[in-house]
Amino acid sequence: MKKTTQNNKTLIIFFLLITYVILQFLWWGYHIVSLTQQINADDYNMSRTMTMILGEAVVFLSLVFIGAFYVIRSYYKEIELVKKEKNFSLSVTHELKTPIASTKLFAETLLERKDLSIEQQKLSLEKIVQEQNRLNDLVEKILLVSSIEEIKSKLQKKPIVLHSLIESIILDKEPTHTIVNDVPNELIFNGNDFYIISLIQNLLDNALKYSPKGSTITFKAEKLSNVIAFSVLDQGIGIPNDQKVKIFDRFYRVEDEETRSSKGTGLGLFLVSEIVKLHGGKVRCRDNHPKGTIFDIQFKI
Repeated sequence: MKKTTQNNKTLIIFFLLITYVILQFLWWGYHIVSLTQQINADDYNMSRTMTMILGEAVVFLSLVFIGAFYVIRSYYKEIELVKKEKNFSLSVTHELKTPIASTKLFAETLLERKDLSIEQQKLSLEKIVQEQNRLNDLVEKILLVSSIEEIKSKLQKKPIVLHSLIESIILDKEPTHTIVNDVPNELIFNGNDFYIISLIQNLLDNALKYSPKGSTITFKAEKLSNVIAFSVLDQGIGIPNDQKVKIFDRFYRVEDEETRSSKGTGLGLFLVSEIVKLHGGKVRCRDNHPKGTIFDIQFKI
């Protein structure tokens, strides 16, 4: 709030200065024209003087308006970033507090309830492990975002069998959806396995989060002339056309009632985009028919 107030003061001061400059310029121009009319000079000198004054006026005003445009645009971009960071902070706070509170609750139950059966104790311990894994995933995601800019020149690549990698990720997920791995066994991609695992996990988590239970999520890939085309298809709620590009921005979350109530920090798809860029590829989002979303990625071979 303090930063927003400071930005508002800066913008007000900027507008006052611009107004003052323009008014001073008009006042100065008026006096020059009036003075010029009083000078006994021939038409040629008068014309040259007026042309010079008008030329300087056009250049001056052009610079003022161009400067004003860029400053105002930067201001509103900063306001939007502050808003996203605030939403991110609230989301992260909630995401951190929830597993911590759940873990504490289950641990206290184990300590205080001596009459729990072996099965109940096992269930509580599994919940603790589940919440700790969730907490660990969130921390890793935040650390990855903060460090991804530093590893662009140090990325180590090796041959990756995408089918096997996807299978290992699927095995770690609860069987709430039908996940189909249509990536050919023989397809090999040259990349960094740590970041490609993160990319696949984030795409899968996104599909699981916004798709109804029991629906199908499909991984596809094929080798074309000079690229590997990799896709993830879901049958979820979809993404509005005007937000298909914005979803890859840092901290951005779709402004929709169905997504606002779901868990998330707005970092998953940002990480997907950054990892794709690290590997020299491109990512885009499009509609799946009759419903859902398709994420298409193209990696250069």
